[in-house]
Amino acid sequence: MNREISVEPRSLLNIGRNSLDYLRHLRPPVLVLIFLLLIAVFGPYLAPYDPIDPNPMNTLSPPSWDHLFGTDDYGFDVFSRVLYATRVDFSLALLGVLIGGGIGSLLGAFAAYRGGILESLLLRMVEVVQSFPVLLFALAIFAAIGSGPKNMVIVIALVNIPMYLRIIRSTLLPLRNAEFVDAARCAGLNGARIVVRHFLPNAGGQIFSLFVLTCAYAIQIIAGLSFIGLGIEPPHAEWGSMINAGAGYIMLGVWWPSIFPGLAIVLSVYAVNGLSRHRMTSQIRSSV
Repeated sequence: MNREISVEPRSLLNIGRNSLDYLRHLRPPVLVLIFLLLIAVFGPYLAPYDPIDPNPMNTLSPPSWDHLFGTDDYGFDVFSRVLYATRVDFSLALLGVLIGGGIGSLLGAFAAYRGGILESLLLRMVEVVQSFPVLLFALAIFAAIGSGPKNMVIVIALVNIPMYLRIIRSTLLPLRNAEFVDAARCAGLNGARIVVRHFLPNAGGQIFSLFVLTCAYAIQIIAGLSFIGLGIEPPHAEWGSMINAGAGYIMLGVWWPSIFPGLAIVLSVYAVNGLSRHRMTSQIRSSV
Protein backbone atom coordinates (compact mmCIF):
# COMPACT_ATOMS: atom_id res chain seq x y z
CA MET A 1 0.00 0.00 0.00
CA ASN A 2 2.76 2.40 0.93
CA ARG A 3 4.65 1.39 -2.17
CA GLU A 4 1.74 2.31 -4.44
CA ILE A 5 1.39 5.69 -2.74
CA SER A 6 5.09 6.48 -3.23
CA VAL A 7 5.06 5.58 -6.93
CA GLU A 8 2.22 7.89 -7.96
CA PRO A 9 3.77 11.18 -6.77
CA ARG A 10 7.05 10.16 -8.37
CA SER A 11 5.27 9.58 -11.68
CA LEU A 12 3.53 12.93 -11.44
CA LEU A 13 6.86 14.57 -10.66
CA ASN A 14 8.42 13.00 -13.75
CA ILE A 15 5.52 14.18 -15.87
CA GLY A 16 5.94 17.70 -14.50
CA ARG A 17 9.66 17.67 -15.18
CA ASN A 18 9.14 16.37 -18.72
CA SER A 19 6.54 19.07 -19.37
CA LEU A 20 8.83 21.81 -18.10
CA ASP A 21 11.67 20.41 -20.19
CA TYR A 22 9.40 20.36 -23.25
CA LEU A 23 8.34 23.97 -22.75
CA ARG A 24 11.88 25.09 -22.00
CA HIS A 25 13.18 23.70 -25.30
CA LEU A 26 10.16 24.49 -27.45
CA ARG A 27 9.02 27.88 -26.23
CA PRO A 28 11.77 30.30 -27.38
CA PRO A 29 11.96 29.19 -31.05
CA VAL A 30 8.19 28.96 -31.36
CA LEU A 31 7.63 32.39 -29.85
CA VAL A 32 10.24 33.94 -32.13
CA LEU A 33 8.77 32.16 -35.16
CA ILE A 34 5.23 33.29 -34.31
CA PHE A 35 6.51 36.83 -33.85
CA LEU A 36 8.25 36.78 -37.24
CA LEU A 37 5.21 35.31 -38.98
CA LEU A 38 3.04 38.06 -37.50
CA ILE A 39 5.52 40.62 -38.79
CA ALA A 40 5.44 38.99 -42.22
CA VAL A 41 1.64 39.29 -42.28
CA PHE A 42 1.05 42.63 -40.56
CA GLY A 43 4.47 44.30 -40.75
CA PRO A 44 3.81 46.28 -43.94
CA TYR A 45 0.73 47.81 -42.31
CA LEU A 46 2.77 48.81 -39.25
CA ALA A 47 5.69 50.34 -41.15
CA PRO A 48 5.89 54.07 -40.40
CA TYR A 49 7.47 54.93 -43.78
CA ASP A 50 7.32 53.80 -47.39
CA PRO A 51 10.21 51.31 -47.84
CA ILE A 52 10.99 52.57 -51.37
CA ASP A 53 10.49 56.29 -50.73
CA PRO A 54 13.96 57.79 -50.07
CA ASN A 55 14.69 60.98 -48.18
CA PRO A 56 17.99 62.39 -49.50
CA MET A 57 17.97 65.04 -46.76
CA ASN A 58 18.14 62.40 -44.00
CA THR A 59 20.75 59.81 -44.99
CA LEU A 60 22.68 57.55 -42.60
CA SER A 61 20.84 58.88 -39.55
CA PRO A 62 21.45 56.78 -36.41
CA PRO A 63 18.57 55.03 -34.63
CA SER A 64 16.18 57.47 -32.99
CA TRP A 65 12.50 57.81 -32.06
CA ASP A 66 11.74 59.06 -35.57
CA HIS A 67 13.67 56.20 -37.22
CA LEU A 68 13.93 53.25 -34.83
CA PHE A 69 16.59 51.47 -36.91
CA GLY A 70 18.05 54.61 -38.48
CA THR A 71 18.26 55.36 -42.21
CA ASP A 72 20.56 54.07 -44.95
CA ASP A 73 22.65 55.90 -47.52
CA TYR A 74 19.60 56.69 -49.67
CA GLY A 75 17.49 57.92 -46.76
CA PHE A 76 15.32 54.80 -46.60
CA ASP A 77 13.90 54.00 -43.17
CA VAL A 78 15.66 50.77 -42.15
CA PHE A 79 12.91 49.71 -39.73
CA SER A 80 10.22 49.90 -42.43
CA ARG A 81 12.41 48.02 -44.90
CA VAL A 82 13.13 45.25 -42.38
CA LEU A 83 9.38 44.82 -41.82
CA TYR A 84 8.66 44.63 -45.54
CA ALA A 85 11.63 42.34 -46.16
CA THR A 86 10.28 39.85 -43.60
CA ARG A 87 7.25 39.23 -45.79
CA VAL A 88 9.39 39.03 -48.93
CA ASP A 89 11.93 36.53 -47.56
CA PHE A 90 9.38 34.33 -45.79
CA SER A 91 7.05 34.28 -48.81
CA LEU A 92 9.78 33.32 -51.26
CA ALA A 93 11.20 30.68 -48.90
CA LEU A 94 7.83 29.09 -48.11
CA LEU A 95 6.66 29.08 -51.73
CA GLY A 96 9.91 27.68 -53.06
CA VAL A 97 10.12 24.96 -50.41
CA LEU A 98 6.46 24.01 -50.87
CA ILE A 99 6.92 23.59 -54.62
CA GLY A 100 10.27 21.84 -54.40
CA GLY A 101 9.29 19.73 -51.41
CA GLY A 102 6.01 18.66 -53.01
CA ILE A 103 7.63 17.63 -56.28
CA GLY A 104 10.60 15.98 -54.56
CA SER A 105 8.38 14.06 -52.13
CA LEU A 106 6.19 12.72 -54.93
CA LEU A 107 9.18 11.70 -57.02
CA GLY A 108 10.80 10.05 -54.01
CA ALA A 109 7.61 8.15 -53.20
CA PHE A 110 7.24 6.94 -56.80
CA ALA A 111 10.91 5.93 -56.88
CA ALA A 112 10.48 3.89 -53.69
CA TYR A 113 7.24 2.33 -54.93
CA ARG A 114 8.22 1.52 -58.51
CA GLY A 115 11.91 0.80 -58.22
CA GLY A 116 13.68 -0.44 -61.34
CA ILE A 117 14.74 1.95 -64.11
CA LEU A 118 12.72 4.89 -62.76
CA GLU A 119 14.43 4.70 -59.38
CA SER A 120 17.90 4.38 -60.90
CA LEU A 121 17.33 7.26 -63.30
CA LEU A 122 16.04 9.60 -60.59
CA LEU A 123 18.90 8.74 -58.23
CA ARG A 124 21.51 9.37 -60.94
CA MET A 125 19.93 12.76 -61.66
CA VAL A 126 19.98 13.61 -57.95
CA GLU A 127 23.64 12.67 -57.69
CA VAL A 128 24.52 14.92 -60.63
CA VAL A 129 22.61 17.91 -59.22
CA GLN A 130 23.94 17.50 -55.69
CA SER A 131 27.52 17.25 -56.97
CA PHE A 132 27.41 21.01 -57.63
CA PRO A 133 27.71 23.53 -54.78
CA VAL A 134 24.36 25.17 -54.08
CA LEU A 135 25.59 28.67 -54.87
CA LEU A 136 27.18 27.58 -58.16
CA PHE A 137 24.02 25.69 -59.09
CA ALA A 138 21.89 28.76 -58.33
CA LEU A 139 24.21 31.00 -60.36
CA ALA A 140 23.91 28.66 -63.33
CA ILE A 141 20.11 28.77 -63.13
CA PHE A 142 20.08 32.56 -62.85
CA ALA A 143 22.41 32.80 -65.83
CA ALA A 144 19.94 30.72 -67.85
CA ILE A 145 16.62 32.24 -66.77
CA GLY A 146 17.58 35.61 -65.25
CA SER A 147 17.08 37.06 -61.77
CA GLY A 148 13.92 38.25 -60.02
CA PRO A 149 11.44 37.04 -57.39
CA LYS A 150 9.78 34.41 -59.62
CA ASN A 151 13.10 32.95 -60.66
CA MET A 152 14.23 32.97 -57.03
CA VAL A 153 11.28 30.69 -56.22
CA ILE A 154 12.33 28.41 -59.09
CA VAL A 155 15.88 28.26 -57.74
CA ILE A 156 14.70 27.39 -54.22
CA ALA A 157 12.41 24.70 -55.62
CA LEU A 158 15.12 23.15 -57.80
CA VAL A 159 17.57 23.12 -54.90
CA ASN A 160 15.10 21.29 -52.66
CA ILE A 161 13.78 18.69 -55.11
CA PRO A 162 16.86 16.40 -54.95
CA MET A 163 17.03 16.59 -51.15
CA TYR A 164 13.39 15.63 -50.68
CA LEU A 165 13.57 12.94 -53.36
CA ARG A 166 16.51 11.15 -51.76
CA ILE A 167 15.29 11.35 -48.16
CA ILE A 168 11.64 10.43 -48.83
CA ARG A 169 12.70 7.59 -51.09
CA SER A 170 14.94 6.21 -48.30
CA THR A 171 12.13 6.60 -45.77
CA LEU A 172 9.54 4.75 -47.84
CA LEU A 173 11.78 2.11 -49.39
CA PRO A 174 11.20 -0.47 -46.58
CA LEU A 175 7.43 -0.21 -47.23
CA ARG A 176 7.64 -1.20 -50.90
CA ASN A 177 6.40 -4.73 -50.19
CA ALA A 178 4.34 -3.96 -47.08
CA GLU A 179 1.05 -5.74 -46.54
CA PHE A 180 -1.09 -2.62 -46.96
CA VAL A 181 0.58 -1.96 -50.33
CA ASP A 182 -0.14 -5.51 -51.50
CA ALA A 183 -3.73 -5.17 -50.25
CA ALA A 184 -4.18 -1.94 -52.23
CA ARG A 185 -2.84 -3.63 -55.35
CA CYS A 186 -5.20 -6.55 -54.88
CA ALA A 187 -8.06 -4.07 -54.52
CA GLY A 188 -7.35 -2.86 -58.05
CA LEU A 189 -5.97 0.59 -57.19
CA ASN A 190 -3.56 2.09 -59.69
CA GLY A 191 -0.01 3.01 -58.77
CA ALA A 192 -0.58 6.77 -58.56
CA ARG A 193 -3.49 6.39 -56.15
CA ILE A 194 -1.58 3.92 -53.98
CA VAL A 195 1.40 6.28 -53.75
CA VAL A 196 -0.60 9.42 -52.99
CA ARG A 197 -3.26 8.01 -50.66
CA HIS A 198 -1.55 5.08 -48.94
CA PHE A 199 2.22 5.18 -49.49
CA LEU A 200 3.26 8.83 -49.16
CA PRO A 201 1.33 9.59 -45.91
CA ASN A 202 3.69 7.23 -44.06
CA ALA A 203 6.45 9.81 -44.57
CA GLY A 204 4.36 12.70 -43.25
CA GLY A 205 6.46 13.25 -40.14
CA GLN A 206 9.69 13.14 -42.12
CA ILE A 207 8.31 15.56 -44.70
CA PHE A 208 7.29 18.04 -42.00
CA SER A 209 10.68 17.92 -40.29
CA LEU A 210 12.44 18.32 -43.61
CA PHE A 211 10.12 21.17 -44.58
CA VAL A 212 10.95 23.13 -41.44
CA LEU A 213 14.68 22.52 -41.87
CA THR A 214 14.75 23.50 -45.54
CA CYS A 215 12.78 26.70 -44.88
CA ALA A 216 15.69 27.95 -42.77
CA TYR A 217 18.08 26.88 -45.51
CA ALA A 218 15.98 28.69 -48.12
CA ILE A 219 16.05 31.94 -46.14
CA GLN A 220 19.85 31.78 -46.08
CA ILE A 221 20.00 31.09 -49.83
CA ILE A 222 17.68 34.00 -50.63
CA ALA A 223 19.66 36.39 -48.46
CA GLY A 224 22.99 35.13 -49.82
CA LEU A 225 21.97 35.43 -53.47
CA SER A 226 20.50 38.88 -52.92
CA PHE A 227 23.69 39.92 -51.12
CA ILE A 228 25.76 39.22 -54.24
CA GLY A 229 23.32 41.07 -56.47
CA LEU A 230 20.95 38.30 -57.57
CA GLY A 231 17.36 37.74 -56.56
CA ILE A 232 15.62 40.80 -55.13
CA GLU A 233 17.29 43.95 -56.38
CA PRO A 234 17.20 47.42 -54.75
CA PRO A 235 15.24 49.53 -54.09
CA HIS A 236 12.93 46.67 -53.12
CA ALA A 237 13.40 45.60 -49.50
CA GLU A 238 15.22 42.32 -48.89
CA TRP A 239 17.52 41.37 -46.01
CA GLY A 240 20.50 40.26 -48.09
CA SER A 241 20.49 43.27 -50.39
CA MET A 242 20.12 45.58 -47.37
CA ILE A 243 23.22 44.05 -45.77
CA ASN A 244 25.12 44.50 -49.02
CA ALA A 245 24.04 48.14 -49.33
CA GLY A 246 25.22 48.98 -45.81
CA ALA A 247 28.33 46.78 -45.60
CA GLY A 248 30.61 49.50 -46.95
CA TYR A 249 29.71 51.87 -44.12
CA ILE A 250 30.47 49.54 -41.19
CA MET A 251 34.13 50.58 -41.07
CA LEU A 252 32.96 54.19 -40.80
CA GLY A 253 30.93 53.38 -37.67
CA VAL A 254 27.60 53.31 -39.51
CA TRP A 255 26.48 49.84 -38.44
CA TRP A 256 22.69 50.05 -38.41
CA PRO A 257 21.90 49.62 -42.16
CA SER A 258 23.48 46.13 -42.07
CA ILE A 259 23.17 44.96 -38.47
CA PHE A 260 19.37 45.04 -38.19
CA PRO A 261 18.62 42.99 -41.36
CA GLY A 262 21.42 40.64 -40.31
CA LEU A 263 19.76 40.16 -36.92
CA ALA A 264 16.48 39.43 -38.70
CA ILE A 265 18.17 36.61 -40.65
CA VAL A 266 19.76 35.22 -37.48
CA LEU A 267 16.43 35.24 -35.60
CA SER A 268 14.62 33.60 -38.51
CA VAL A 269 17.15 30.79 -38.88
CA TYR A 270 17.28 30.32 -35.10
CA ALA A 271 13.49 30.04 -34.82
CA VAL A 272 13.04 27.65 -37.74
CA ASN A 273 16.05 25.49 -36.87
CA GLY A 274 14.95 25.37 -33.24
CA LEU A 275 11.54 24.08 -34.24
CA SER A 276 13.08 21.52 -36.59
CA ARG A 277 15.56 20.34 -33.95
CA HIS A 278 12.82 19.86 -31.38
CA ARG A 279 10.68 17.98 -33.90
CA MET A 280 13.51 15.58 -34.71
CA THR A 281 14.28 15.08 -31.02
CA SER A 282 10.64 14.24 -30.33
CA GLN A 283 10.62 11.70 -33.16
CA ILE A 284 13.76 10.02 -31.81
CA ARG A 285 12.33 9.83 -28.29
CA SER A 286 9.03 8.41 -29.52
CA SER A 287 10.79 5.73 -31.56
CA VAL A 288 12.94 4.54 -28.65
